[in-house]
Amino acid sequence: MSRRAHNASDSSLEHRLDDDLVGGSPVRAGGSGAVDERAGAIVQQLQLLIQEPMENLQLDGGRTDVGSNGSMFGDTAEASDGSFQMASGMATPTTNTANDTVDTSAGGHTWDFLANAAQMFERASELKEVAAADLRKGYDLQGYQWRGYEIQRRLYMTYRRQVYPQYQCVQHDVQEVRKQANCVDSTATFYNFRCSSLGDGYRGQINHFQLRDLICATSDYDVYYYHSDGVHRWNPWQRSRQCVMGRSSMPRSFRVSSMCVDRGIVFTGDYKGRYCLRSLWSGDDGWNGPGVATGSLGPTDTDNDIVNHATCSASSGGAPQILASHNSGVLRRLDVQRLEVVDTVPFEWAVNCSAMMAGGALDCVVGDSVDGLLLDRRERPGAVVSRLSGHRDYSFACSFSPDGRLVATGSQDTSARVYDVRWPQRSLATLCGYMGAMRVVKFSSDGRFLMAAEPADYVHVYDAQNFAQAQDIEFMGETSGATFSPDSNCLFVGISDALHGSGLAEFTSIDSPGAML
Repeated sequence: MSRRAHNASDSSLEHRLDDDLVGGSPVRAGGSGAVDERAGAIVQQLQLLIQEPMENLQLDGGRTDVGSNGSMFGDTAEASDGSFQMASGMATPTTNTANDTVDTSAGGHTWDFLANAAQMFERASELKEVAAADLRKGYDLQGYQWRGYEIQRRLYMTYRRQVYPQYQCVQHDVQEVRKQANCVDSTATFYNFRCSSLGDGYRGQINHFQLRDLICATSDYDVYYYHSDGVHRWNPWQRSRQCVMGRSSMPRSFRVSSMCVDRGIVFTGDYKGRYCLRSLWSGDDGWNGPGVATGSLGPTDTDNDIVNHATCSASSGGAPQILASHNSGVLRRLDVQRLEVVDTVPFEWAVNCSAMMAGGALDCVVGDSVDGLLLDRRERPGAVVSRLSGHRDYSFACSFSPDGRLVATGSQDTSARVYDVRWPQRSLATLCGYMGAMRVVKFSSDGRFLMAAEPADYVHVYDAQNFAQAQDIEFMGETSGATFSPDSNCLFVGISDALHGSGLAEFTSIDSPGAML
Protein backbone atom coordinates (compact mmCIF):
# COMPACT_ATOMS: atom_id res chain seq x y z
CA MET A 1 0.00 0.00 0.00
CA SER A 2 1.08 3.58 -0.28
CA ARG A 3 3.25 4.33 2.71
CA ARG A 4 1.61 7.72 2.89
CA ALA A 5 -1.84 6.22 3.32
CA HIS A 6 -1.39 3.94 6.29
CA ASN A 7 -2.82 6.06 9.07
CA ALA A 8 -6.54 5.60 8.54
CA SER A 9 -8.70 4.58 11.49
CA ASP A 10 -12.18 3.22 11.86
CA SER A 11 -13.30 6.45 13.50
CA SER A 12 -12.57 8.19 10.21
CA LEU A 13 -15.34 6.15 8.62
CA GLU A 14 -17.98 7.82 10.77
CA HIS A 15 -20.39 9.94 8.77
CA ARG A 16 -21.24 13.47 9.81
CA LEU A 17 -24.95 13.76 10.50
CA ASP A 18 -25.24 16.66 12.92
CA ASP A 19 -25.94 20.12 11.54
CA ASP A 20 -25.78 19.03 7.91
CA LEU A 21 -27.77 21.38 5.71
CA VAL A 22 -29.78 21.05 2.55
CA GLY A 23 -30.72 24.39 1.08
CA GLY A 24 -29.93 26.08 4.38
CA SER A 25 -32.23 23.99 6.54
CA PRO A 26 -31.56 20.76 8.43
CA VAL A 27 -33.16 17.56 7.17
CA ARG A 28 -34.31 15.07 9.78
CA ALA A 29 -36.28 11.84 9.53
CA GLY A 30 -39.82 12.54 10.63
CA GLY A 31 -43.31 11.08 10.43
CA SER A 32 -44.61 9.33 7.36
CA GLY A 33 -46.77 12.34 6.46
CA ALA A 34 -43.68 14.38 5.66
CA VAL A 35 -41.95 11.72 3.60
CA ASP A 36 -43.75 12.28 0.29
CA GLU A 37 -43.06 16.02 0.38
CA ARG A 38 -39.42 15.46 1.15
CA ALA A 39 -39.18 12.73 -1.48
CA GLY A 40 -40.12 15.16 -4.25
CA ALA A 41 -37.49 17.61 -3.08
CA ILE A 42 -34.90 14.86 -2.81
CA VAL A 43 -35.52 13.72 -6.39
CA GLN A 44 -35.21 17.26 -7.71
CA GLN A 45 -31.98 17.91 -5.87
CA LEU A 46 -30.50 14.59 -6.89
CA GLN A 47 -31.30 15.26 -10.54
CA LEU A 48 -29.57 18.64 -10.30
CA LEU A 49 -26.60 17.33 -8.37
CA ILE A 50 -25.97 14.45 -10.75
CA GLN A 51 -25.65 17.02 -13.54
CA GLU A 52 -23.37 19.28 -11.50
CA PRO A 53 -19.74 19.25 -12.71
CA MET A 54 -17.70 17.24 -10.25
CA GLU A 55 -14.69 19.55 -10.59
CA ASN A 56 -16.58 22.12 -8.50
CA LEU A 57 -16.50 19.87 -5.44
CA GLN A 58 -14.09 20.82 -2.67
CA LEU A 59 -13.51 19.42 0.75
CA ASP A 60 -12.31 21.31 3.78
CA GLY A 61 -10.08 19.93 6.51
CA GLY A 62 -6.73 19.58 4.74
CA ARG A 63 -7.01 15.83 4.22
CA THR A 64 -5.94 13.89 1.18
CA ASP A 65 -8.24 10.87 1.44
CA VAL A 66 -11.99 11.06 1.15
CA GLY A 67 -14.40 8.30 2.09
CA SER A 68 -17.95 7.40 1.24
CA ASN A 69 -20.52 10.16 1.76
CA GLY A 70 -17.79 12.72 2.33
CA SER A 71 -16.23 11.04 5.35
CA MET A 72 -12.47 11.49 5.36
CA PHE A 73 -9.50 9.29 6.10
CA GLY A 74 -5.90 9.80 7.14
CA ASP A 75 -5.59 13.10 8.99
CA THR A 76 -1.84 13.19 8.44
CA ALA A 77 0.44 16.06 7.49
CA GLU A 78 2.76 13.84 5.47
CA ALA A 79 -0.01 13.05 3.02
CA SER A 80 -0.45 16.70 2.06
CA ASP A 81 2.51 16.79 -0.35
CA GLY A 82 0.34 15.86 -3.28
CA SER A 83 1.84 12.42 -3.82
CA PHE A 84 -1.51 10.74 -3.23
CA GLN A 85 -3.53 11.69 -6.30
CA MET A 86 -7.27 11.84 -6.80
CA ALA A 87 -8.78 10.69 -10.07
CA SER A 88 -9.62 13.23 -12.72
CA GLY A 89 -13.05 14.67 -12.21
CA MET A 90 -13.24 13.71 -8.53
CA ALA A 91 -13.18 15.91 -5.46
CA THR A 92 -9.83 17.45 -4.52
CA PRO A 93 -8.69 18.45 -1.05
CA THR A 94 -8.02 21.98 0.10
CA THR A 95 -5.26 23.07 2.46
CA ASN A 96 -7.38 24.71 5.14
CA THR A 97 -6.76 22.93 8.45
CA ALA A 98 -8.59 25.36 10.68
CA ASN A 99 -11.52 23.03 11.20
CA ASP A 100 -12.70 19.51 10.50
CA THR A 101 -16.02 20.19 8.79
CA VAL A 102 -17.33 19.53 5.33
CA ASP A 103 -17.29 22.51 2.97
CA THR A 104 -20.72 24.07 2.43
CA SER A 105 -19.79 26.03 -0.68
CA ALA A 106 -21.76 25.73 -3.90
CA GLY A 107 -19.86 22.54 -4.70
CA GLY A 108 -19.17 21.29 -1.21
CA HIS A 109 -22.80 21.34 -0.10
CA THR A 110 -23.37 18.24 -2.20
CA TRP A 111 -21.38 16.18 0.30
CA ASP A 112 -23.64 17.40 3.11
CA PHE A 113 -26.67 16.57 1.01
CA LEU A 114 -25.42 13.05 0.41
CA ALA A 115 -25.53 12.34 4.13
CA ASN A 116 -28.94 13.95 4.51
CA ALA A 117 -30.55 12.28 1.53
CA ALA A 118 -30.44 8.92 3.24
CA GLN A 119 -32.28 10.26 6.26
CA MET A 120 -35.56 10.74 4.39
CA PHE A 121 -36.03 6.99 4.30
CA GLU A 122 -37.74 5.59 7.36
CA ARG A 123 -35.51 2.88 8.77
CA ALA A 124 -37.42 -0.14 10.00
CA SER A 125 -35.74 -0.27 13.39
CA GLU A 126 -37.68 -3.38 14.32
CA LEU A 127 -35.70 -5.37 11.77
CA LYS A 128 -32.60 -6.49 13.63
CA GLU A 129 -32.53 -9.41 11.22
CA VAL A 130 -33.65 -9.55 7.61
CA ALA A 131 -34.82 -12.69 5.85
CA ALA A 132 -35.56 -13.43 2.20
CA ALA A 133 -39.28 -12.99 2.89
CA ASP A 134 -38.62 -9.39 4.02
CA LEU A 135 -37.18 -8.54 0.60
CA ARG A 136 -40.49 -9.52 -0.97
CA LYS A 137 -42.14 -7.02 1.40
CA GLY A 138 -40.05 -4.16 0.03
CA TYR A 139 -37.11 -4.19 2.45
CA ASP A 140 -33.47 -4.45 1.45
CA LEU A 141 -30.78 -6.49 3.17
CA GLN A 142 -30.03 -3.55 5.51
CA GLY A 143 -33.62 -3.22 6.69
CA TYR A 144 -34.60 -0.15 4.64
CA GLN A 145 -38.15 -0.01 3.29
CA TRP A 146 -38.01 1.04 -0.37
CA ARG A 147 -41.52 0.24 -1.57
CA GLY A 148 -42.80 3.37 -3.26
CA TYR A 149 -39.34 4.95 -3.34
CA GLU A 150 -37.65 2.92 -6.07
CA ILE A 151 -36.87 5.99 -8.20
CA GLN A 152 -35.34 7.85 -5.27
CA ARG A 153 -33.20 4.86 -4.41
CA ARG A 154 -31.90 4.52 -7.94
CA LEU A 155 -31.05 8.22 -8.16
CA TYR A 156 -29.33 8.08 -4.79
CA MET A 157 -27.23 5.06 -5.75
CA THR A 158 -26.34 6.69 -9.06
CA TYR A 159 -25.15 9.77 -7.25
CA ARG A 160 -23.10 7.69 -4.80
CA ARG A 161 -21.31 6.14 -7.78
CA GLN A 162 -20.38 9.56 -9.10
CA VAL A 163 -19.07 11.10 -5.90
CA TYR A 164 -17.23 8.15 -4.35
CA PRO A 165 -13.51 9.03 -4.57
CA GLN A 166 -11.27 6.84 -6.68
CA TYR A 167 -7.94 6.74 -4.87
CA GLN A 168 -4.85 6.84 -7.04
CA CYS A 169 -1.27 6.16 -6.08
CA VAL A 170 -0.21 6.18 -9.74
CA GLN A 171 -2.00 8.84 -11.72
CA HIS A 172 -4.00 7.43 -14.60
CA ASP A 173 -7.16 7.94 -16.61
CA VAL A 174 -9.91 5.72 -15.24
CA GLN A 175 -11.86 5.97 -18.48
CA GLU A 176 -8.97 4.41 -20.37
CA VAL A 177 -9.15 1.44 -18.02
CA ARG A 178 -12.88 1.12 -18.55
CA LYS A 179 -12.44 1.12 -22.32
CA GLN A 180 -10.52 -2.14 -21.99
CA ALA A 181 -13.18 -3.81 -19.83
CA ASN A 182 -15.11 -6.85 -20.96
CA CYS A 183 -18.75 -6.45 -21.86
CA VAL A 184 -20.55 -8.21 -19.01
CA ASP A 185 -24.24 -8.97 -18.55
CA SER A 186 -24.73 -8.07 -14.87
CA THR A 187 -28.33 -9.28 -14.59
CA ALA A 188 -27.48 -12.88 -13.74
CA THR A 189 -28.36 -14.50 -10.41
CA PHE A 190 -25.99 -17.09 -8.96
CA TYR A 191 -26.66 -16.55 -5.26
CA ASN A 192 -29.95 -15.69 -3.55
CA PHE A 193 -30.15 -13.58 -0.43
CA ARG A 194 -30.99 -15.68 2.62
CA CYS A 195 -30.51 -13.52 5.71
CA SER A 196 -28.60 -10.70 7.36
CA SER A 197 -27.87 -9.81 10.97
CA LEU A 198 -27.76 -6.08 11.64
CA GLY A 199 -26.40 -3.82 14.34
CA ASP A 200 -23.12 -2.64 15.79
CA GLY A 201 -22.44 -6.12 17.13
CA TYR A 202 -22.02 -7.28 13.52
CA ARG A 203 -20.05 -4.28 12.36
CA GLY A 204 -16.61 -5.11 11.04
CA GLN A 205 -13.81 -2.86 12.24
CA ILE A 206 -11.91 -1.27 9.33
CA ASN A 207 -8.60 0.10 10.56
CA HIS A 208 -7.17 0.83 7.12
CA PHE A 209 -9.35 1.91 4.22
CA GLN A 210 -7.29 -0.01 1.66
CA LEU A 211 -7.35 -3.31 3.56
CA ARG A 212 -10.82 -4.89 3.43
CA ASP A 213 -10.25 -8.66 3.50
CA LEU A 214 -11.58 -9.01 7.05
CA ILE A 215 -14.13 -11.83 6.73
CA CYS A 216 -13.34 -15.56 6.68
CA ALA A 217 -15.62 -18.61 6.55
CA THR A 218 -14.66 -22.13 7.59
CA SER A 219 -18.13 -23.60 6.93
CA ASP A 220 -21.68 -22.54 6.11
CA TYR A 221 -22.19 -22.02 9.84
CA ASP A 222 -18.91 -20.41 10.92
CA VAL A 223 -18.14 -16.91 9.66
CA TYR A 224 -15.37 -14.93 11.30
CA TYR A 225 -15.04 -11.14 11.25
CA TYR A 226 -13.00 -8.56 13.08
CA HIS A 227 -15.06 -6.48 15.50
CA SER A 228 -13.92 -3.54 17.62
CA ASP A 229 -13.57 -5.85 20.65
CA GLY A 230 -11.90 -8.78 18.87
CA VAL A 231 -12.45 -11.57 16.36
CA HIS A 232 -16.04 -12.83 16.39
CA ARG A 233 -17.71 -15.93 14.96
CA TRP A 234 -21.15 -15.56 13.41
CA ASN A 235 -23.51 -18.48 12.89
CA PRO A 236 -26.02 -17.31 10.26
CA TRP A 237 -28.34 -20.27 10.88
CA GLN A 238 -28.61 -19.72 14.62
CA ARG A 239 -28.32 -15.93 14.18
CA SER A 240 -25.77 -15.85 16.97
CA ARG A 241 -22.25 -14.53 17.49
CA GLN A 242 -19.38 -15.34 19.80
CA CYS A 243 -16.02 -13.70 20.52
CA VAL A 244 -13.18 -16.15 19.87
CA MET A 245 -10.21 -13.78 20.30
CA GLY A 246 -10.86 -10.78 22.50
CA ARG A 247 -9.04 -7.47 22.46
CA SER A 248 -7.95 -8.11 26.04
CA SER A 249 -5.81 -11.01 24.83
CA MET A 250 -4.00 -8.83 22.28
CA PRO A 251 -0.95 -6.66 23.02
CA ARG A 252 -1.45 -3.03 23.87
CA SER A 253 -1.87 -0.77 20.83
CA PHE A 254 -2.47 -3.82 18.62
CA ARG A 255 -4.38 -2.51 15.57
CA VAL A 256 -5.57 -5.32 13.36
CA SER A 257 -4.79 -4.82 9.68
CA SER A 258 -5.30 -8.38 8.41
CA MET A 259 -6.77 -11.68 9.53
CA CYS A 260 -7.25 -15.24 8.34
CA VAL A 261 -9.06 -18.23 9.82
CA ASP A 262 -8.35 -21.66 8.39
CA ARG A 263 -7.14 -25.12 9.45
CA GLY A 264 -8.37 -24.48 12.97
CA ILE A 265 -6.23 -21.34 13.35
CA VAL A 266 -7.21 -17.72 13.98
CA PHE A 267 -4.47 -15.30 12.92
CA THR A 268 -4.42 -11.50 13.10
CA GLY A 269 -1.62 -9.18 12.01
CA ASP A 270 -1.16 -5.52 12.94
CA TYR A 271 0.50 -2.26 11.94
CA LYS A 272 3.87 -3.14 13.51
CA GLY A 273 4.43 -6.58 12.04
CA ARG A 274 3.11 -8.33 15.15
CA TYR A 275 0.65 -11.20 15.28
CA CYS A 276 -1.86 -12.92 17.54
CA LEU A 277 -2.56 -16.60 17.03
CA ARG A 278 -5.07 -18.99 18.51
CA SER A 279 -6.02 -22.60 17.82
CA LEU A 280 -9.72 -23.44 17.66
CA TRP A 281 -9.15 -27.17 17.92
CA SER A 282 -6.72 -28.02 20.70
CA GLY A 283 -6.55 -28.42 24.49
CA ASP A 284 -6.72 -26.14 27.46
CA ASP A 285 -3.17 -24.92 27.99
CA GLY A 286 -0.81 -22.66 26.13
CA TRP A 287 -1.57 -21.03 22.82
CA ASN A 288 -3.16 -24.27 21.57
CA GLY A 289 -6.12 -23.71 23.88
CA PRO A 290 -8.00 -20.63 25.02
CA GLY A 291 -4.70 -18.77 25.30
CA VAL A 292 -3.43 -16.54 22.51
CA ALA A 293 0.16 -16.64 21.24
CA THR A 294 1.68 -13.28 20.35
CA GLY A 295 4.92 -12.39 18.64
CA SER A 296 6.60 -10.39 15.92
CA LEU A 297 7.09 -11.52 12.35
CA GLY A 298 9.99 -9.13 11.83
CA PRO A 299 13.23 -8.48 13.70
CA THR A 300 11.82 -5.32 15.32
CA ASP A 301 8.46 -3.64 15.72
CA THR A 302 8.20 -0.81 13.20
CA ASP A 303 5.32 1.36 12.06
CA ASN A 304 6.18 0.59 8.43
CA ASP A 305 5.84 -3.19 8.81
CA ILE A 306 2.06 -3.40 8.44
CA VAL A 307 0.81 -6.93 7.80
CA ASN A 308 -1.26 -6.06 4.75
CA HIS A 309 -2.59 -9.56 4.14
CA ALA A 310 -2.35 -13.05 5.61
CA THR A 311 -3.37 -16.45 4.34
CA CYS A 312 -3.08 -19.92 5.85
CA SER A 313 -1.52 -22.79 3.94
CA ALA A 314 0.33 -26.04 4.59
CA SER A 315 3.98 -26.93 4.23
CA SER A 316 5.15 -29.89 2.16
CA GLY A 317 4.85 -31.99 5.31
CA GLY A 318 1.31 -30.80 6.04
CA ALA A 319 2.18 -28.42 8.90
CA PRO A 320 0.11 -25.21 8.94
CA GLN A 321 1.86 -22.04 7.84
CA ILE A 322 0.89 -18.38 7.60
CA LEU A 323 1.94 -16.47 4.49
CA ALA A 324 2.14 -12.80 5.52
CA SER A 325 2.47 -9.84 3.14
CA HIS A 326 4.22 -6.82 4.64
CA ASN A 327 4.20 -3.14 3.85
CA SER A 328 7.95 -3.10 4.45
CA GLY A 329 8.42 -5.06 1.21
CA VAL A 330 8.81 -8.64 2.39
CA LEU A 331 6.87 -11.88 2.26
CA ARG A 332 7.23 -14.06 5.37
CA ARG A 333 6.16 -17.64 6.16
CA LEU A 334 5.39 -18.42 9.77
CA ASP A 335 5.56 -22.03 10.97
CA VAL A 336 2.53 -22.22 13.25
CA GLN A 337 3.70 -25.20 15.30
CA ARG A 338 7.12 -23.75 16.09
CA LEU A 339 6.04 -20.09 15.96
CA GLU A 340 9.09 -19.33 13.84
CA VAL A 341 9.52 -17.43 10.59
CA VAL A 342 10.95 -20.05 8.23
CA ASP A 343 11.23 -17.99 5.06
CA THR A 344 11.61 -14.32 4.13
CA VAL A 345 11.47 -13.08 0.54
CA PRO A 346 12.33 -9.39 -0.08
CA PHE A 347 10.78 -7.20 -2.78
CA GLU A 348 11.47 -3.72 -4.11
CA TRP A 349 8.01 -2.49 -3.13
CA ALA A 350 5.39 -2.93 -0.44
CA VAL A 351 3.67 -6.32 -0.67
CA ASN A 352 -0.10 -5.85 -0.40
CA CYS A 353 -1.34 -9.39 -1.02
CA SER A 354 -0.11 -12.86 -1.93
CA ALA A 355 -1.74 -16.14 -2.90
CA MET A 356 -0.54 -19.72 -3.26
CA MET A 357 -1.53 -22.07 -6.05
CA ALA A 358 -3.24 -25.11 -4.55
CA GLY A 359 -1.21 -28.20 -5.28
CA GLY A 360 1.25 -26.22 -7.40
CA ALA A 361 4.54 -24.41 -7.07
CA LEU A 362 3.48 -20.87 -7.96
CA ASP A 363 2.84 -17.86 -5.76
CA CYS A 364 1.20 -14.64 -6.90
CA VAL A 365 2.40 -11.41 -5.30
CA VAL A 366 0.94 -7.93 -5.82
CA GLY A 367 1.75 -4.62 -4.16
CA ASP A 368 2.94 -1.09 -4.76
CA SER A 369 3.68 -1.81 -8.40
CA VAL A 370 1.47 -1.75 -11.47
CA ASP A 371 2.70 -5.26 -12.30
CA GLY A 372 2.04 -8.39 -10.30
CA LEU A 373 4.49 -11.28 -10.07
CA LEU A 374 4.25 -15.05 -10.47
CA LEU A 375 6.95 -16.74 -8.40
CA ASP A 376 8.24 -20.30 -8.27
CA ARG A 377 8.38 -21.11 -4.56
CA ARG A 378 10.75 -24.01 -5.19
CA GLU A 379 13.47 -21.47 -5.91
CA ARG A 380 14.99 -19.30 -3.22
CA PRO A 381 14.37 -16.47 -2.65
CA GLY A 382 11.62 -16.94 -5.22
CA ALA A 383 12.30 -16.91 -8.94
CA VAL A 384 10.08 -14.64 -11.03
CA VAL A 385 8.27 -16.78 -13.58
CA SER A 386 6.29 -13.99 -15.18
CA ARG A 387 4.99 -10.48 -14.71
CA LEU A 388 1.27 -9.79 -14.74
CA SER A 389 0.88 -6.56 -16.70
CA GLY A 390 -2.08 -4.37 -17.58
CA HIS A 391 -3.08 -2.56 -14.38
CA ARG A 392 -2.57 1.20 -14.18
CA ASP A 393 -2.28 1.43 -10.39
CA TYR A 394 -1.25 -0.60 -7.34
CA SER A 395 -3.03 -3.87 -6.58
CA PHE A 396 -4.37 -5.08 -3.24
CA ALA A 397 -5.85 -8.51 -3.96
CA CYS A 398 -5.04 -11.71 -5.81
CA SER A 399 -6.39 -15.26 -5.97
CA PHE A 400 -5.77 -18.53 -7.86
CA SER A 401 -8.56 -20.64 -9.26
CA PRO A 402 -8.82 -24.09 -7.62
CA ASP A 403 -7.37 -25.86 -10.65
CA GLY A 404 -4.44 -23.44 -10.73
CA ARG A 405 -5.10 -22.41 -14.31
CA LEU A 406 -6.25 -18.84 -13.63
CA VAL A 407 -5.08 -16.07 -11.35
CA ALA A 408 -7.04 -12.89 -10.66
CA THR A 409 -5.76 -9.55 -9.38
CA GLY A 410 -7.68 -6.56 -8.01
CA SER A 411 -6.34 -3.03 -8.43
CA GLN A 412 -6.95 0.57 -7.46
CA ASP A 413 -7.51 1.33 -11.15
CA THR A 414 -11.10 0.05 -10.52
CA SER A 415 -10.53 -3.24 -12.33
CA ALA A 416 -9.93 -6.91 -11.68
CA ARG A 417 -7.86 -8.75 -14.27
CA VAL A 418 -7.78 -12.49 -14.92
CA TYR A 419 -4.73 -14.24 -16.37
CA ASP A 420 -4.03 -17.73 -17.65
CA VAL A 421 -0.86 -18.81 -15.86
CA ARG A 422 0.21 -20.77 -18.96
CA TRP A 423 0.22 -17.56 -21.01
CA PRO A 424 0.25 -14.65 -18.53
CA GLN A 425 1.65 -11.98 -20.83
CA ARG A 426 -1.84 -10.61 -21.41
CA SER A 427 -4.98 -10.76 -19.28
CA LEU A 428 -7.89 -12.93 -20.40
CA ALA A 429 -10.49 -10.59 -18.92
CA THR A 430 -10.69 -7.06 -17.51
CA LEU A 431 -13.64 -6.58 -15.15
CA CYS A 432 -14.52 -3.08 -13.98
CA GLY A 433 -16.69 -2.00 -11.07
CA TYR A 434 -18.73 1.09 -10.32
CA MET A 435 -17.35 2.74 -7.18
CA GLY A 436 -13.60 2.34 -7.02
CA ALA A 437 -10.79 -0.13 -6.35
CA MET A 438 -11.31 -3.88 -6.34
CA ARG A 439 -10.26 -4.53 -2.73
CA VAL A 440 -11.01 -8.27 -2.54
CA VAL A 441 -10.96 -10.96 -5.25
CA LYS A 442 -11.60 -14.65 -4.58
CA PHE A 443 -12.47 -17.72 -6.63
CA SER A 444 -15.07 -20.12 -5.31
CA SER A 445 -13.72 -23.56 -4.36
CA ASP A 446 -15.61 -25.22 -7.21
CA GLY A 447 -14.02 -22.81 -9.70
CA ARG A 448 -17.35 -21.65 -11.11
CA PHE A 449 -17.26 -18.08 -9.82
CA LEU A 450 -14.96 -15.16 -9.20
CA MET A 451 -16.01 -12.66 -6.53
CA ALA A 452 -14.73 -9.07 -6.59
CA ALA A 453 -15.60 -6.63 -3.81
CA GLU A 454 -15.43 -2.87 -4.17
CA PRO A 455 -14.73 -0.60 -1.18
CA ALA A 456 -18.41 0.30 -0.90
CA ASP A 457 -21.88 -0.57 -2.20
CA TYR A 458 -21.06 -3.46 -4.57
CA VAL A 459 -19.86 -7.04 -4.58
CA HIS A 460 -19.70 -8.70 -8.00
CA VAL A 461 -19.93 -12.43 -8.70
CA TYR A 462 -18.67 -13.38 -12.18
CA ASP A 463 -19.18 -16.57 -14.11
CA ALA A 464 -15.58 -17.83 -14.25
CA GLN A 465 -16.19 -19.91 -17.36
CA ASN A 466 -16.16 -16.94 -19.74
CA PHE A 467 -16.69 -13.84 -17.55
CA ALA A 468 -19.62 -12.81 -19.75
CA GLN A 469 -22.19 -12.84 -16.94
CA ALA A 470 -22.20 -11.42 -13.44
CA GLN A 471 -24.41 -10.82 -10.44
CA ASP A 472 -24.20 -7.41 -8.79
CA ILE A 473 -24.94 -7.45 -5.06
CA GLU A 474 -25.88 -3.90 -4.09
CA PHE A 475 -26.10 -2.26 -0.66
CA MET A 476 -25.26 1.09 0.92
CA GLY A 477 -22.03 1.54 2.83
CA GLU A 478 -18.43 0.51 3.27
CA THR A 479 -17.44 -3.09 2.60
CA SER A 480 -15.53 -4.81 5.40
CA GLY A 481 -14.99 -7.99 3.41
CA ALA A 482 -16.56 -10.79 1.40
CA THR A 483 -15.85 -14.50 1.08
CA PHE A 484 -17.23 -17.82 -0.11
CA SER A 485 -17.86 -20.76 2.18
CA PRO A 486 -15.40 -23.66 1.63
CA ASP A 487 -18.01 -25.65 -0.31
CA SER A 488 -19.01 -22.63 -2.46
CA ASN A 489 -22.58 -23.04 -1.22
CA CYS A 490 -22.66 -19.63 0.49
CA LEU A 491 -21.35 -16.13 -0.04
CA PHE A 492 -20.91 -13.80 2.94
CA VAL A 493 -20.68 -10.01 2.78
CA GLY A 494 -19.76 -7.58 5.55
CA ILE A 495 -21.11 -4.02 5.67
CA SER A 496 -19.54 -1.50 8.03
CA ASP A 497 -21.26 1.85 7.82
CA ALA A 498 -22.37 4.24 10.56
CA LEU A 499 -24.88 6.08 8.38
CA HIS A 500 -26.71 3.25 6.65
CA GLY A 501 -26.23 0.52 9.19
CA SER A 502 -23.81 -2.37 9.57
CA GLY A 503 -24.25 -6.09 9.38
CA LEU A 504 -23.35 -9.44 7.89
CA ALA A 505 -25.31 -10.89 4.98
CA GLU A 506 -25.51 -14.45 3.68
CA PHE A 507 -26.30 -15.44 0.11
CA THR A 508 -26.95 -19.06 -0.85
CA SER A 509 -26.24 -20.70 -4.19
CA ILE A 510 -29.27 -21.11 -6.42
CA ASP A 511 -28.24 -24.75 -6.77
CA SER A 512 -28.53 -25.28 -3.03
CA PRO A 513 -31.64 -27.12 -1.76
CA GLY A 514 -32.22 -24.43 0.87
CA ALA A 515 -31.56 -21.45 -1.35
CA MET A 516 -35.08 -20.07 -1.18
CA LEU A 517 -35.63 -20.48 2.56
